[in-house]
Amino acid sequence: MNKEVENVKINWIEFENLKTGLKINKINFFDDITLLVGLSGVGKTQILDAIRYSLNIATSKRAKLLPYCAHLGISVDNDRFEWSYRIENVTNVAIQEYSQPYIFTYEKLLCNGNVVFERIKDNVSITGYDKIPQPKKDESLLLQYAEDEKLNILSKSIRQMYAVEIELAIRGALNRESFVSIMENFGPLAEKNIDFGIFHHFPTVMKLYLAKKYYMNVYVQIFEKVKELFMEIEDIDVVEDSYQDAYVLSIKVYGKQLLQKDISNGMLKSIYYITELCTMSQNSLVLIDEFENGLGVNCIDVLTDVFLSERQDLQFIITSHHPKIINHISMNKWKIIDRDVNIVTNCTPTEYGLTNSYHDGYFNLINRWEYEGKI
Repeated sequence: MNKEVENVKINWIEFENLKTGLKINKINFFDDITLLVGLSGVGKTQILDAIRYSLNIATSKRAKLLPYCAHLGISVDNDRFEWSYRIENVTNVAIQEYSQPYIFTYEKLLCNGNVVFERIKDNVSITGYDKIPQPKKDESLLLQYAEDEKLNILSKSIRQMYAVEIELAIRGALNRESFVSIMENFGPLAEKNIDFGIFHHFPTVMKLYLAKKYYMNVYVQIFEKVKELFMEIEDIDVVEDSYQDAYVLSIKVYGKQLLQKDISNGMLKSIYYITELCTMSQNSLVLIDEFENGLGVNCIDVLTDVFLSERQDLQFIITSHHPKIINHISMNKWKIIDRDVNIVTNCTPTEYGLTNSYHDGYFNLINRWEYEGKI
């Protein structure tokens, strides 16, 4: 498939955890940014997890199967795909046949309303084929037939937008063994200045290292945005920390080098955010849970502006409790999340009865929750 995909978005998802009974009612997402607003514990994080998990089983052979059921809508340029799956416990088969105790018992893909494939337990049909080899039961058909012409465009698009999780373990480091392995395999490509996009799923520290060493235009873009927040930073680098036997981020401030462990959490997280923003692949889906965590007040304003204006190709789905963030994003982009026992629901601010200027949206929402006795 040589067609270059220009626009990929996740349109909606509905999801059920068959073990716990948690059910997420269908939630539609905006093409640019969707802000999930709600009290703690109502299911905002579970929505992000459902998206992340579903995309993972469609792209990774190492994905761990869990007893989940989901239905997703994904648009690829002018095509509209609907993908459904159901994963259940292995029954009536020899357990040793599978690497894990769960299998796909149902899976279906539609393209513009037409069936592409369908799996109902042992019966599998793919449009255009009279006979097909019996597929693996513990792997998605999207993954097994990723190179097939009919499925390639969707498989390629899901890999292209595969969810970027910015809530990274930023206090971690890239161990020396991993660093050396990446450089041995990809260093020669970087030396030839191949498109930086091939590195977009690398650890943030690795991408920053490659940018500074081989792609100065990318590094300058990162550095200039960091300087908007922290004028005192004179340089950003990735160096070996012999004490940890790992490679870590470092900065130069007032002539003094600080290693990652000595950098404040807010500053470090901001540098990670900016690096990711500048190096994400085209059409990436960005999931951020509680965007404000660990950020200083000055960082929140600037980073929110950067996310909303810098990359028009990206799709953001984020959660937040912070009034500065909530009031900074138009109410037209909100989804208010609520929960009734095990059912996670969502609605628009208008449906929730909020009709004032979005600059007062957060406070109106708080007043509503207080009136309802929720806080």
